[in-house]
Amino acid sequence: MIKSYTVTTTEVDDAEEAVRQVAEKTASAALLKNSIGIITAHPEFVTSGVYSEVAKALPFPTIGATSISHYADGIAETYMLSVLILTSDDCSFSCGLSATIPKDGSGGALEITRECYEETRGKLSGEPKLALLYAPFFGTFPRQGDYLEAITGIDAKLPVFGSVANDDLSASTRLIDARTFYNGESYDDRFAIALVSGGINPKFYINSLTEESIIMPRVGVITKIDGNKILEINSVSATEFFKNIGFLGTDPQDRDKGLLSSIFVLHIKDENGVSADISRIPAGVEDDGVMCGGRLVTGAVLSIAFNTKDVVLETAKNLMDAIKENHSGGTVILHSCIGRRYGLLSEPMRELELIRDALGGGFNYTADYANGEICPTAVSGVKASNQEHNQTLVACVF
Repeated sequence: MIKSYTVTTTEVDDAEEAVRQVAEKTASAALLKNSIGIITAHPEFVTSGVYSEVAKALPFPTIGATSISHYADGIAETYMLSVLILTSDDCSFSCGLSATIPKDGSGGALEITRECYEETRGKLSGEPKLALLYAPFFGTFPRQGDYLEAITGIDAKLPVFGSVANDDLSASTRLIDARTFYNGESYDDRFAIALVSGGINPKFYINSLTEESIIMPRVGVITKIDGNKILEINSVSATEFFKNIGFLGTDPQDRDKGLLSSIFVLHIKDENGVSADISRIPAGVEDDGVMCGGRLVTGAVLSIAFNTKDVVLETAKNLMDAIKENHSGGTVILHSCIGRRYGLLSEPMRELELIRDALGGGFNYTADYANGEICPTAVSGVKASNQEHNQTLVACVF
Protein backbone atom coordinates (compact mmCIF):
# COMPACT_ATOMS: atom_id res chain seq x y z
CA MET A 1 0.00 0.00 0.00
CA ILE A 2 1.19 3.49 -0.86
CA LYS A 3 0.35 6.56 1.18
CA SER A 4 0.80 9.97 -0.37
CA TYR A 5 1.18 13.58 0.70
CA THR A 6 1.39 16.78 -1.30
CA VAL A 7 3.44 19.84 -0.38
CA THR A 8 3.64 23.10 -2.31
CA THR A 9 5.34 26.47 -2.48
CA THR A 10 4.59 29.54 -4.58
CA GLU A 11 7.88 31.20 -3.58
CA VAL A 12 9.50 31.42 -7.01
CA ASP A 13 12.39 33.80 -6.22
CA ASP A 14 13.61 33.10 -2.68
CA ALA A 15 15.17 29.62 -2.57
CA GLU A 16 15.83 29.74 1.16
CA GLU A 17 12.18 30.53 1.94
CA ALA A 18 10.92 27.91 -0.52
CA VAL A 19 13.13 25.25 1.08
CA ARG A 20 11.87 26.26 4.53
CA GLN A 21 8.22 26.01 3.45
CA VAL A 22 8.61 22.63 1.75
CA ALA A 23 10.74 21.21 4.56
CA GLU A 24 8.19 22.30 7.17
CA LYS A 25 5.32 20.67 5.28
CA THR A 26 7.35 17.53 4.50
CA ALA A 27 8.20 17.12 8.18
CA SER A 28 4.50 16.70 8.95
CA ALA A 29 4.23 13.75 6.53
CA ALA A 30 4.50 10.32 8.15
CA LEU A 31 7.22 8.86 5.93
CA LEU A 32 7.41 5.09 5.84
CA LYS A 33 10.29 2.75 4.91
CA ASN A 34 10.51 3.74 1.22
CA SER A 35 9.71 7.13 -0.32
CA ILE A 36 10.08 9.15 -3.53
CA GLY A 37 8.81 12.54 -4.68
CA ILE A 38 7.24 13.61 -7.98
CA ILE A 39 8.01 17.30 -8.55
CA THR A 40 5.96 19.55 -10.82
CA ALA A 41 7.01 23.17 -11.23
CA HIS A 42 6.61 26.17 -13.50
CA PRO A 43 9.83 26.64 -15.55
CA GLU A 44 10.66 29.84 -13.64
CA PHE A 45 11.39 27.71 -10.57
CA VAL A 46 14.22 26.18 -12.61
CA THR A 47 15.71 29.42 -13.92
CA SER A 48 15.51 31.04 -10.47
CA GLY A 49 17.32 28.09 -8.86
CA VAL A 50 14.47 27.36 -6.44
CA TYR A 51 13.68 23.91 -7.88
CA SER A 52 17.25 22.68 -7.46
CA GLU A 53 17.55 23.88 -3.87
CA VAL A 54 14.18 22.43 -2.86
CA ALA A 55 14.80 19.04 -4.49
CA LYS A 56 18.28 18.67 -3.00
CA ALA A 57 16.93 19.41 0.47
CA LEU A 58 14.34 16.64 0.36
CA PRO A 59 15.13 13.38 2.21
CA PHE A 60 14.18 11.09 -0.72
CA PRO A 61 14.85 10.75 -4.49
CA THR A 62 12.81 12.90 -6.86
CA ILE A 63 11.81 12.99 -10.52
CA GLY A 64 9.30 15.11 -12.47
CA ALA A 65 8.90 17.83 -15.08
CA THR A 66 7.98 21.44 -15.75
CA SER A 67 4.40 22.49 -16.37
CA ILE A 68 3.08 25.99 -16.96
CA SER A 69 0.19 25.44 -14.55
CA HIS A 70 -1.02 22.67 -12.28
CA TYR A 71 -3.16 21.68 -9.30
CA ALA A 72 -1.88 20.35 -5.98
CA ASP A 73 -2.91 20.45 -2.33
CA GLY A 74 -6.11 22.38 -3.00
CA ILE A 75 -4.44 25.03 -5.17
CA ALA A 76 -4.74 25.54 -8.94
CA GLU A 77 -1.86 27.85 -9.81
CA THR A 78 0.58 28.94 -12.50
CA TYR A 79 3.69 29.85 -10.49
CA MET A 80 3.85 26.89 -8.14
CA LEU A 81 6.15 24.00 -7.25
CA SER A 82 4.63 20.86 -5.76
CA VAL A 83 6.00 17.58 -4.48
CA LEU A 84 3.78 14.50 -4.53
CA ILE A 85 5.33 12.28 -1.87
CA LEU A 86 4.79 8.53 -2.30
CA THR A 87 5.72 6.48 0.75
CA SER A 88 5.25 2.82 1.67
CA ASP A 89 6.44 -0.06 3.82
CA ASP A 90 5.53 -2.78 1.33
CA CYS A 91 6.24 -1.03 -1.99
CA SER A 92 9.71 -0.26 -3.27
CA PHE A 93 10.81 2.57 -5.58
CA SER A 94 13.72 3.00 -7.94
CA CYS A 95 14.52 6.17 -9.91
CA GLY A 96 16.62 6.48 -13.05
CA LEU A 97 17.85 9.05 -15.56
CA SER A 98 18.52 8.31 -19.22
CA ALA A 99 21.60 9.26 -21.15
CA THR A 100 21.34 12.16 -23.62
CA ILE A 101 18.78 11.43 -26.35
CA PRO A 102 19.35 12.77 -29.90
CA LYS A 103 16.95 15.64 -30.57
CA ASP A 104 17.09 15.36 -34.35
CA GLY A 105 15.18 12.08 -34.64
CA SER A 106 18.32 10.05 -35.36
CA GLY A 107 18.81 6.59 -33.89
CA GLY A 108 19.79 5.65 -30.39
CA ALA A 109 16.68 6.33 -28.32
CA LEU A 110 15.68 2.66 -28.13
CA GLU A 111 19.05 1.50 -26.84
CA ILE A 112 19.35 4.46 -24.45
CA THR A 113 15.93 3.60 -23.03
CA ARG A 114 16.79 -0.08 -22.64
CA GLU A 115 20.01 0.73 -20.80
CA CYS A 116 18.32 3.20 -18.47
CA TYR A 117 15.40 0.90 -17.79
CA GLU A 118 17.59 -2.13 -17.08
CA GLU A 119 19.77 -0.12 -14.71
CA THR A 120 16.76 1.33 -12.88
CA ARG A 121 15.07 -2.06 -12.68
CA GLY A 122 18.26 -3.60 -11.29
CA LYS A 123 18.03 -1.29 -8.27
CA LEU A 124 14.41 -2.24 -7.56
CA SER A 125 13.37 -4.79 -4.96
CA GLY A 126 10.79 -7.06 -6.61
CA GLU A 127 8.96 -7.09 -9.94
CA PRO A 128 8.00 -3.66 -11.31
CA LYS A 129 4.24 -3.04 -11.26
CA LEU A 130 4.21 0.58 -12.52
CA ALA A 131 6.55 2.92 -14.38
CA LEU A 132 6.22 6.70 -14.06
CA LEU A 133 7.98 8.41 -16.97
CA TYR A 134 8.74 12.12 -17.47
CA ALA A 135 10.04 12.96 -20.93
CA PRO A 136 11.61 15.96 -22.68
CA PHE A 137 9.87 17.65 -25.62
CA PHE A 138 11.45 17.15 -29.03
CA GLY A 139 9.15 19.09 -31.38
CA THR A 140 8.59 17.35 -34.69
CA PHE A 141 10.49 14.25 -33.54
CA PRO A 142 8.57 13.00 -30.47
CA ARG A 143 10.35 10.05 -28.91
CA GLN A 144 7.71 8.76 -26.49
CA GLY A 145 6.96 5.87 -28.83
CA ASP A 146 10.61 4.79 -28.65
CA TYR A 147 10.59 4.81 -24.85
CA LEU A 148 7.41 2.75 -24.72
CA GLU A 149 8.59 0.27 -27.35
CA ALA A 150 11.85 -0.32 -25.50
CA ILE A 151 10.27 -0.76 -22.06
CA THR A 152 7.44 -2.98 -23.30
CA GLY A 153 10.00 -5.09 -25.16
CA ILE A 154 11.63 -5.91 -21.83
CA ASP A 155 8.60 -6.05 -19.49
CA ALA A 156 5.52 -6.59 -21.62
CA LYS A 157 3.06 -6.47 -18.71
CA LEU A 158 4.37 -3.26 -17.18
CA PRO A 159 2.05 -0.23 -17.49
CA VAL A 160 3.84 3.05 -18.24
CA PHE A 161 2.26 6.36 -17.24
CA GLY A 162 3.66 9.86 -17.56
CA SER A 163 3.95 13.17 -19.34
CA VAL A 164 6.11 15.37 -21.57
CA ALA A 165 7.56 18.61 -20.17
CA ASN A 166 6.36 22.01 -21.36
CA ASP A 167 6.99 25.73 -20.96
CA ASP A 168 5.31 28.99 -21.98
CA LEU A 169 6.26 28.43 -25.63
CA SER A 170 4.25 25.23 -25.79
CA ALA A 171 2.38 26.37 -28.89
CA SER A 172 5.64 26.23 -30.84
CA THR A 173 7.82 23.31 -31.88
CA ARG A 174 10.88 24.73 -30.09
CA LEU A 175 10.71 24.92 -26.33
CA ILE A 176 13.45 26.69 -24.43
CA ASP A 177 12.68 26.20 -20.75
CA ALA A 178 10.84 22.85 -20.67
CA ARG A 179 12.76 20.47 -18.41
CA THR A 180 12.62 17.04 -16.85
CA PHE A 181 13.72 16.65 -13.22
CA TYR A 182 16.01 14.19 -11.47
CA ASN A 183 17.33 14.67 -7.94
CA GLY A 184 17.71 18.44 -8.17
CA GLU A 185 19.09 18.56 -11.71
CA SER A 186 17.07 19.51 -14.82
CA TYR A 187 17.40 18.42 -18.44
CA ASP A 188 15.98 19.18 -21.88
CA ASP A 189 17.31 15.99 -23.52
CA ARG A 190 16.91 13.17 -20.97
CA PHE A 191 13.93 11.38 -19.46
CA ALA A 192 13.49 10.47 -15.81
CA ILE A 193 11.74 7.31 -14.68
CA ALA A 194 10.53 5.77 -11.43
CA LEU A 195 9.64 2.09 -11.05
CA VAL A 196 7.31 0.81 -8.34
CA SER A 197 7.07 -2.75 -7.03
CA GLY A 198 5.09 -4.43 -4.29
CA GLY A 199 1.47 -3.95 -3.24
CA ILE A 200 0.25 -1.60 -5.95
CA ASN A 201 -2.52 -2.22 -8.50
CA PRO A 202 -2.82 0.93 -10.61
CA LYS A 203 -5.93 1.71 -12.65
CA PHE A 204 -5.96 4.02 -15.67
CA TYR A 205 -8.50 6.41 -17.16
CA ILE A 206 -8.49 8.23 -20.51
CA ASN A 207 -10.81 10.85 -22.00
CA SER A 208 -10.27 13.13 -24.95
CA LEU A 209 -13.33 13.99 -27.02
CA THR A 210 -17.10 13.72 -27.03
CA GLU A 211 -19.09 12.04 -29.77
CA GLU A 212 -20.45 15.43 -30.80
CA SER A 213 -16.94 16.88 -31.26
CA ILE A 214 -16.20 14.44 -34.10
CA ILE A 215 -17.21 16.39 -37.19
CA MET A 216 -16.08 13.86 -39.82
CA PRO A 217 -16.38 10.29 -38.50
CA ARG A 218 -14.38 7.46 -40.06
CA VAL A 219 -13.43 9.33 -43.24
CA GLY A 220 -10.66 6.95 -44.27
CA VAL A 221 -8.07 4.33 -43.42
CA ILE A 222 -4.41 5.19 -42.89
CA THR A 223 -2.64 3.03 -45.46
CA LYS A 224 0.96 4.28 -45.31
CA ILE A 225 3.01 5.95 -42.57
CA ASP A 226 6.55 6.89 -41.69
CA GLY A 227 6.82 7.02 -37.89
CA ASN A 228 4.67 9.99 -36.94
CA LYS A 229 3.93 11.11 -40.50
CA ILE A 230 0.82 10.09 -42.44
CA LEU A 231 1.86 9.40 -46.01
CA GLU A 232 -1.32 7.89 -47.45
CA ILE A 233 -5.00 7.59 -46.58
CA ASN A 234 -7.14 5.20 -48.62
CA SER A 235 -3.99 4.66 -50.74
CA VAL A 236 -4.07 8.34 -51.76
CA SER A 237 -1.35 10.78 -50.70
CA ALA A 238 -2.28 12.37 -47.38
CA THR A 239 -1.98 15.92 -48.68
CA GLU A 240 -4.21 15.13 -51.66
CA PHE A 241 -6.73 13.39 -49.40
CA PHE A 242 -7.05 16.40 -47.09
CA LYS A 243 -7.33 18.75 -50.08
CA ASN A 244 -10.20 16.64 -51.42
CA ILE A 245 -12.16 16.89 -48.16
CA GLY A 246 -11.53 20.61 -47.77
CA PHE A 247 -8.91 20.64 -45.03
CA LEU A 248 -6.02 21.89 -47.15
CA GLY A 249 -6.36 24.97 -49.36
CA THR A 250 -4.25 26.46 -52.13
CA ASP A 251 -3.46 29.81 -50.48
CA PRO A 252 0.08 29.40 -49.10
CA GLN A 253 -0.71 31.85 -46.29
CA ASP A 254 -3.39 29.70 -44.67
CA ARG A 255 -3.59 26.50 -46.69
CA ASP A 256 -3.26 24.28 -43.63
CA LYS A 257 -5.12 26.39 -41.07
CA GLY A 258 -8.17 24.14 -40.93
CA LEU A 259 -6.12 20.97 -40.72
CA LEU A 260 -3.78 22.14 -37.97
CA SER A 261 -6.65 23.30 -35.76
CA SER A 262 -8.30 19.88 -35.92
CA ILE A 263 -7.73 16.65 -34.01
CA PHE A 264 -7.28 13.22 -35.56
CA VAL A 265 -8.85 10.22 -33.90
CA LEU A 266 -7.28 6.85 -34.68
CA HIS A 267 -9.67 3.95 -34.16
CA ILE A 268 -7.41 0.94 -33.56
CA LYS A 269 -7.15 -2.49 -32.00
CA ASP A 270 -4.49 -2.32 -29.31
CA GLU A 271 -1.99 -5.01 -28.31
CA ASN A 272 -4.68 -6.81 -26.31
CA GLY A 273 -7.13 -6.81 -29.20
CA VAL A 274 -9.23 -4.17 -27.46
CA SER A 275 -10.80 -1.37 -29.50
CA ALA A 276 -9.22 1.96 -28.58
CA ASP A 277 -9.44 5.56 -29.77
CA ILE A 278 -6.15 7.48 -29.78
CA SER A 279 -6.06 11.24 -30.36
CA ARG A 280 -3.33 12.82 -32.48
CA ILE A 281 -2.68 16.46 -33.30
CA PRO A 282 -1.56 17.30 -36.85
CA ALA A 283 1.64 19.22 -36.21
CA GLY A 284 2.76 20.20 -39.71
CA VAL A 285 2.14 19.69 -43.41
CA GLU A 286 4.95 18.62 -45.72
CA ASP A 287 4.87 17.84 -49.42
CA ASP A 288 4.80 14.10 -48.82
CA GLY A 289 2.56 13.93 -45.77
CA VAL A 290 1.21 15.26 -42.49
CA MET A 291 3.31 15.20 -39.32
CA CYS A 292 1.50 14.21 -36.11
CA GLY A 293 2.31 14.51 -32.43
CA GLY A 294 2.90 10.80 -31.93
CA ARG A 295 3.37 7.46 -33.62
CA LEU A 296 0.74 6.25 -36.06
CA VAL A 297 -0.79 2.88 -36.91
CA THR A 298 -1.19 1.50 -40.41
CA GLY A 299 -4.77 0.29 -40.84
CA ALA A 300 -6.20 2.70 -38.29
CA VAL A 301 -9.54 4.21 -39.21
CA LEU A 302 -9.39 8.02 -39.14
CA SER A 303 -11.95 10.49 -37.80
CA ILE A 304 -11.57 14.27 -37.59
CA ALA A 305 -12.68 16.32 -34.59
CA PHE A 306 -12.53 19.84 -33.18
CA ASN A 307 -11.90 20.70 -29.55
CA THR A 308 -13.78 23.41 -27.64
CA LYS A 309 -14.01 24.69 -24.09
CA ASP A 310 -17.23 22.72 -23.57
CA VAL A 311 -15.59 19.51 -24.79
CA VAL A 312 -12.62 19.96 -22.44
CA LEU A 313 -14.86 20.50 -19.43
CA GLU A 314 -17.31 17.72 -20.28
CA THR A 315 -14.59 15.12 -20.79
CA ALA A 316 -12.86 16.20 -17.56
CA LYS A 317 -16.13 15.87 -15.65
CA ASN A 318 -16.78 12.43 -17.19
CA LEU A 319 -13.33 11.21 -16.18
CA MET A 320 -13.77 12.45 -12.60
CA ASP A 321 -17.14 10.68 -12.42
CA ALA A 322 -15.53 7.43 -13.61
CA ILE A 323 -12.82 7.65 -10.95
CA LYS A 324 -15.34 8.29 -8.17
CA GLU A 325 -17.55 5.46 -9.40
CA ASN A 326 -14.70 2.95 -9.13
CA HIS A 327 -12.69 4.25 -6.16
CA SER A 328 -13.57 5.59 -2.74
CA GLY A 329 -10.17 7.20 -2.27
CA GLY A 330 -6.46 6.87 -2.97
CA THR A 331 -3.76 8.69 -4.90
CA VAL A 332 -4.50 10.12 -8.36
CA ILE A 333 -1.99 11.53 -10.84
CA LEU A 334 -3.58 13.42 -13.74
CA HIS A 335 -1.97 14.81 -16.91
CA SER A 336 -3.92 16.95 -19.39
CA CYS A 337 -2.72 18.12 -22.79
CA ILE A 338 -1.55 21.72 -23.02
CA GLY A 339 -3.83 22.01 -26.07
CA ARG A 340 -6.84 21.45 -23.83
CA ARG A 341 -5.69 24.43 -21.74
CA TYR A 342 -5.54 26.61 -24.87
CA GLY A 343 -9.08 25.48 -25.71
CA LEU A 344 -10.28 27.08 -22.47
CA LEU A 345 -9.51 30.51 -23.98
CA SER A 346 -10.00 33.23 -21.33
CA GLU A 347 -10.38 30.68 -18.49
CA PRO A 348 -7.11 28.71 -18.64
CA MET A 349 -7.47 27.34 -15.08
CA ARG A 350 -11.04 26.13 -15.51
CA GLU A 351 -10.21 22.45 -16.12
CA LEU A 352 -7.97 22.28 -13.05
CA GLU A 353 -10.68 23.98 -10.99
CA LEU A 354 -13.28 21.53 -12.28
CA ILE A 355 -11.05 18.59 -11.34
CA ARG A 356 -10.67 20.05 -7.85
CA ASP A 357 -14.42 20.61 -7.44
CA ALA A 358 -15.55 17.34 -9.05
CA LEU A 359 -13.10 14.88 -7.48
CA GLY A 360 -13.50 16.27 -4.00
CA GLY A 361 -12.33 14.68 -0.76
CA GLY A 362 -11.05 11.17 -0.14
CA PHE A 363 -8.34 11.47 -2.79
CA ASN A 364 -4.86 12.97 -2.75
CA TYR A 365 -4.15 14.14 -6.25
CA THR A 366 -2.12 16.34 -8.56
CA ALA A 367 -3.08 17.49 -12.05
CA ASP A 368 -0.82 19.25 -14.55
CA TYR A 369 -0.54 20.18 -18.20
CA ALA A 370 1.68 18.16 -20.52
CA ASN A 371 3.03 18.36 -24.06
CA GLY A 372 2.12 14.71 -24.51
CA GLU A 373 0.42 12.18 -22.28
CA ILE A 374 1.53 8.58 -21.69
CA CYS A 375 -1.06 6.06 -20.50
CA PRO A 376 -2.00 2.46 -21.33
CA THR A 377 -5.32 1.91 -23.07
CA ALA A 378 -5.54 -1.55 -21.50
CA VAL A 379 -3.54 -3.71 -19.10
CA SER A 380 -3.83 -7.49 -19.10
CA GLY A 381 -1.88 -10.34 -17.58
CA VAL A 382 -0.07 -10.70 -20.90
CA LYS A 383 0.71 -7.20 -22.16
CA ALA A 384 0.14 -3.57 -21.30
CA SER A 385 -1.05 -1.51 -24.27
CA ASN A 386 1.12 1.50 -23.49
CA GLN A 387 0.25 4.46 -25.70
CA GLU A 388 1.23 8.08 -26.22
CA HIS A 389 -1.66 10.54 -26.52
CA ASN A 390 -2.39 14.10 -27.67
CA GLN A 391 -5.25 16.40 -26.63
CA THR A 392 -6.14 13.94 -23.88
CA LEU A 393 -6.72 13.85 -20.13
CA VAL A 394 -5.24 10.74 -18.47
CA ALA A 395 -5.27 9.50 -14.89
CA CYS A 396 -3.47 6.87 -12.82
CA VAL A 397 -5.19 5.81 -9.58
CA PHE A 398 -3.69 3.63 -6.84
